[in-house]
Amino acid sequence: MRRGLLALLAVLALTPLAVACSDSKEAGGDFALTERWLRANEDPSADVAIFEAKLPDNLADLLNPSLPADSKERLQFPVHPNGKLIGSYVIRRPEVGNLIGLVYDVPEPLADVTKKVQEQLDARPWQVVGAEADGTGTLMRFETTTGGDLRGQALVNQRPGTSTYELVVDRGGKQTTLKVGRTSAVPEIAGSLGDDLTVKRVDQGAAKVAGLKEGDKIVKVGGVDVNDRKSLAAAQRAMAAEKTPSTSITYLLLATPAVEADARTFSEPASLTLPAKFPAKTFFDALVVMEYEWVQQPGSSGFRALAITKDSGTSVAGKLKDTLQKDGWQIVQDVPTGGATQMQFQHTDGRAGQAEIGPFEANTAYTQVGFQVQSGQGGGG
Repeated sequence: MRRGLLALLAVLALTPLAVACSDSKEAGGDFALTERWLRANEDPSADVAIFEAKLPDNLADLLNPSLPADSKERLQFPVHPNGKLIGSYVIRRPEVGNLIGLVYDVPEPLADVTKKVQEQLDARPWQVVGAEADGTGTLMRFETTTGGDLRGQALVNQRPGTSTYELVVDRGGKQTTLKVGRTSAVPEIAGSLGDDLTVKRVDQGAAKVAGLKEGDKIVKVGGVDVNDRKSLAAAQRAMAAEKTPSTSITYLLLATPAVEADARTFSEPASLTLPAKFPAKTFFDALVVMEYEWVQQPGSSGFRALAITKDSGTSVAGKLKDTLQKDGWQIVQDVPTGGATQMQFQHTDGRAGQAEIGPFEANTAYTQVGFQVQSGQGGGG
């Protein structure tokens, strides 16, 4: 069931708030139509809320269902700094999760906005885990590095410069001008065309709504004469640059219900005391050390520890990095992977180490830290 709702993300991103965010001042009817559209493929009992030009009132609570309002670990979602909020919506399904949509317009070129969005969503506590792109835009998939069940997609595409364009056809020897609605910067004509642009079939789409018929011959698009497929494609692409660049961003987030930890299955143990020679010992002083081992022989040494803490994975990774750097270590790799972070580091004295930080399987209210350091010839302890 969760997989089904995730599959809707891309579908819902195609025309977010298409009617509710129109230029019409009579928003009442538009909202009703948009809500009906958003309910498509949804359980009839789903709670749909639409917000014009504002964020959901409880967005922070939706993103942090298990954390109190005063928690320093609460996630904040990064949106484009120059974006103009067009609207938002929330589809609440208690057993599956809340689907949150945020729609922004940015008065900047598509490439610049895409780069910025990717940078924002690929920085802790967020990470981009996949993307799809074509000539009209990019769809990025992202999730958190903290292990929480919050993930989503960001659709970045170029906005059309005008709401309609002119499509001139030869119909029975007489030219007829159609006003075709635009849903993308590079408009497409749904149907089948012959090599001379005679319409053989008309499919559902903006051109059909405007009155395009079988037998029509397309002779002009957006004021540009066309006579074959190549000139038609060139005229369609030219329309994307007709006005000041503007880009649309739709952020879609799926926040699944928080799972209550079963306190009866796990009791926090007393912390073990690490030996004074243990690397990054001051970092572990604030954690519950569950196990450790070390060995030191001529020419080599090794240290390993497993610890837990109720701090978030992002916070723990930051503290470990600070401690290591203060102790003379260099971080050579710091990669968030799923809900975990993998870190590699090395010291000028020849020691090398790695750490993995992620959810503690026995109780997801904790973060687990797996840490090890070893040295080769000449390494110190």
